[in-house]
Amino acid sequence: MNKRKVLSIGTGDFLLLIGASAIVCGIMFIIKPDGSLLGLSVDQLKNSPFNDFLIPGVILLVFNGFLSTISSFLLLINYRFAGLSVMFLGGVMILWISAQIYWMGWGSWLQPSFIAVGLIELLIGFFLEAQYHHNWKMFGRGQNTPAH
Repeated sequence: MNKRKVLSIGTGDFLLLIGASAIVCGIMFIIKPDGSLLGLSVDQLKNSPFNDFLIPGVILLVFNGFLSTISSFLLLINYRFAGLSVMFLGGVMILWISAQIYWMGWGSWLQPSFIAVGLIELLIGFFLEAQYHHNWKMFGRGQNTPAH
C-alpha cells in the first residue's frame, strides 16, 4: 500500500472519530443548551457573546462534526481536494479552541491537545496536497532533475 493511501485512510479514520464525537457533543448542547449534559455551566460563558451553549453546539455540530465526517469520506474516495479539506478543518479546530480559550480561559488539558490536533491536521493536509499534485519531490526524495 502506498504512503498516500495509508496517510489518507489513517487521517480519514481520525477525522471520523473527531466528527462523530463532535456530532454527539453538538447534539448534547442543542438538547440541553445549559451544558449540563456535558458537565458544563452557562457561567463559563460569561465573557463570551453567548448566553448558552446552543449556538456553540450548532457550530460544533456543523463544522467539527459534519465537515470532519464529510472530509473523512473525501479522503477514503481519494477526492482531489481532500488535502485542502483537512487543512481547512485544522484551521477550524485551531480557531474553535482559540476562541474557547479566549472566552472561557484554560480549563482542560484537552485544549492544548486539540490545538495540537489542529496543527497536525494542517500538516497532514499540506502533505496530502503535495502528494496529490506530485510535488512530493520538493521534500527531498524522488527529485528527477538532471545534475548540472
